[in-house]
Amino acid sequence: MENKTKISGTIEIEIAGIKYSGAVELTEAPRATANKPQYKAWGVRIDRENSDPEEAVEYIGEAAGYMPADGTEPGSWADNPVFAKIKPCLLCNGKVVDYLDPNDYGRTADGEPIGKMRAYFDTMVEFGKIFYRIRKDEHYTYVEITDDARSLTDGFTDYAFSYKGKVRDKFYIGAYKGHIVDGKLRSISGVLPESRKTIGTFRTAAQANGNGYEITPFNKLTLLQALYVVRYKSLDSRAALGKGYTEADSYAPTGNTDKDGLYFGNQDGERQVKCHGIEDLWGNIFEWVDGFVTTDKIKIADGNFNDNGDGYEIAADLPNTVCGAITDIHGDNKLGFVPKEADDDLCAGEAYYCNYGSTWSDGTINLPCFGGYRSGGAGAGAFCFVCSYSASCAGAGIGARLCFCGNE
Repeated sequence: MENKTKISGTIEIEIAGIKYSGAVELTEAPRATANKPQYKAWGVRIDRENSDPEEAVEYIGEAAGYMPADGTEPGSWADNPVFAKIKPCLLCNGKVVDYLDPNDYGRTADGEPIGKMRAYFDTMVEFGKIFYRIRKDEHYTYVEITDDARSLTDGFTDYAFSYKGKVRDKFYIGAYKGHIVDGKLRSISGVLPESRKTIGTFRTAAQANGNGYEITPFNKLTLLQALYVVRYKSLDSRAALGKGYTEADSYAPTGNTDKDGLYFGNQDGERQVKCHGIEDLWGNIFEWVDGFVTTDKIKIADGNFNDNGDGYEIAADLPNTVCGAITDIHGDNKLGFVPKEADDDLCAGEAYYCNYGSTWSDGTINLPCFGGYRSGGAGAGAFCFVCSYSASCAGAGIGARLCFCGNE
């Protein structure tokens, strides 16, 4: 039954010089209200015409009035339910052996020392179901996150949790850059990141761990980047969280941030960064990204990865090569933070997304790596995405990270 509001009072009118007055009762129909979402979503709005990497970003939705995180300080995000879905753990055969103390990866969540057990299991970071929405209008790019499935009817997506066409409840990202042991790509502390391997070799080594294991897929990287920009409200990740290991002369071993919490960084350029519990999310060594190729098109996939993009979905045309300091991104749910425009005359770190990026269109198949490396300087960071490598490339500065996407 429709709710109505009754309004009582008196009315006075004058007709032909004679005044009349009396009681009156009116019924007011309910007023229309804006369609407010029934879920909570936290987000940012990025002014594409403002080149300042901090001033261009404004909090929206439930995040309006929030204080952004600053380095290791969480700002207003300490108890946020979205970030509570991020948990370090030990993983074996796709199953959690134990959760870890977020401030000491050498101990379980209950405080028990792990000891030698660490060598037998992979140190991973669990991501529970998180939904995001990335979109553009004529002036702004919007990035929003939520933990509420009702958002799916409003343009949000759980594409980051899709693997071979099936949406999973969780996925797991290696806490460290990968190292190969007995033919298997591992995520373990105290070793140098593996390099000088093709993307295909790393893919095979990841899959050798069993069903559901891969190297970092592109669809999951998009969520990591969305979480970063909402938490820190800045397009300059090096200034907001830390430079990472990007101004050094040699590669650093894994595990140096084990006791630094889920978020760590500083400005000396020779200390590894930690973001969402992941060490070296940028810096130290590039990592291959699977499920993304460019030719004269951009093609993506959520599984059945290969070197040529066979069976991949065409996500966008790519008529021209994009290369340089990133000034704009594709900004939708599928392509997220992939560089759409770049300025080769602009120095990385000065403006916009502050990192180097490229999507190469030269008639050949090109594959991407992410994050930057030990001497990448300002070009490295949360948005550094370089898609210009052939499948035969096996560079000293490119490694890979283990991921568990879910059993088939």
